[in-house]
Amino acid sequence: METIRIALDWTPNTIHAGFFLAWHKGWYREAGLEIAFISPETDNYQLTPARRLSQRKVDFAIAPSESVISYNTSRRPAAITAVASILQRDTSAIVCLSNSGITRPAMLDGKTYASYNARYEDEIVRAMILNDGGTGAFNPVAISRLGIWDMLKKGEADATWVFMPWEGVEAQHNGIALNAFRMEDFGIPYGYTPLLLAHLSAIPLREAAYRSFLRITARAYTEAAAAPEETAAFLSERVGHPDFARKDFIRDSMRELAPAILNEQGRWGEMQPKVWGRFIDWLVERKLAVPRQPIESWHLFTNKLLGEHSGN
Repeated sequence: METIRIALDWTPNTIHAGFFLAWHKGWYREAGLEIAFISPETDNYQLTPARRLSQRKVDFAIAPSESVISYNTSRRPAAITAVASILQRDTSAIVCLSNSGITRPAMLDGKTYASYNARYEDEIVRAMILNDGGTGAFNPVAISRLGIWDMLKKGEADATWVFMPWEGVEAQHNGIALNAFRMEDFGIPYGYTPLLLAHLSAIPLREAAYRSFLRITARAYTEAAAAPEETAAFLSERVGHPDFARKDFIRDSMRELAPAILNEQGRWGEMQPKVWGRFIDWLVERKLAVPRQPIESWHLFTNKLLGEHSGN
């Protein structure tokens, strides 16, 4: 058996559905693969998924486009590349409690934003506020990443960034009304998120195992997209994390997530240069990403490991 180590981007949730589905159905084992999931709960996010990957502690890491761009354009670049996009469209949003009276991004001026302290994050939020007619003068507060959502729910922050199919659906189930502001609605060509990342130096050494892993994962996500309620019921019975014991929540989360899993051709994981290019150009235009050499988006991602197996 070959072991594949995956650093999750968050506590286990429905965005990881394909991995969990393939694992619990035994598909990885049938292919001679043993999967080890590393949750940020293990060290309360002391090491980010991308950092674990850059240090070669894992085979894959789940992270947003910003992580790939940041690591490849830093003073000490790390050879990290995206090998699949877990979702085909951005399902994230900046949210605030509806009872806060904040009904548009411009009203976040002077407000407290619970930040993950990620590179580019605060500037992206600032751009959203500016694009809505505000001044961009908000107050970012960085705390423990796993406590950010609770900070908003308790009213200790005015806004934060969440995935709507997870925290958004959770809010609905808890009777918490949210106002959500999506990037695309305010002129921000945000990139793929979340992504599955690999280390370039490891790909030639383990290419057969990585291709097999991605083939099985594509099959699982394709099944999850086609049958979200059945997938939710299956995972609720088998994933040992407390969140998955809430069957109605997992069902509604999968329903919300399913339309974002596959592209228009019904394929999972594939990335388009134009999506990368738009986001990179946007960052460079605002001097947020200033590379030591010209950025070429095709150096930051590859579809080659997906082969012909990213769909049915």
